[in-house]
Amino acid sequence: MDKIEWDNGLSVGIELIDEQHKMLIQRLYEVSEAIEMVQGEGAIAKTLDFLIDYANFHFSAEEKCMAEENYPGLDYQKAKHEEFINSLRRFEQDFKEDGATPSLANHIKDFLFNWLIRHIKDVDHKFGEFLNKKES
Repeated sequence: MDKIEWDNGLSVGIELIDEQHKMLIQRLYEVSEAIEMVQGEGAIAKTLDFLIDYANFHFSAEEKCMAEENYPGLDYQKAKHEEFINSLRRFEQDFKEDGATPSLANHIKDFLFNWLIRHIKDVDHKFGEFLNKKES
């Protein structure tokens, strides 16, 4: 699987959020790679569990920051975050039911990476722009 490299186009200009985004991208890559290489059910399950926990942690931190700044797009963000977590849970359920399949690896790679990158570039960037305008 091609690895997504972090670049300035993904930065939202908030160091904490950028660092957490880097970690999310890395964990998505690790899950997909573990499934593609069939590293064992335990390793894959553990990585998926960590990814879900980390995504929840990140989204909570991001939403808290947005609430503190009275960001008008917070409700939309929450809905998008919930969409992502629900997708992760569906993938986790697929893994529990069918195991480490090439289809699961492809879905993780295609949907989750595309969703996350699109979300960072579109939705999260708007928050960064909002903060920059607010601080000016």
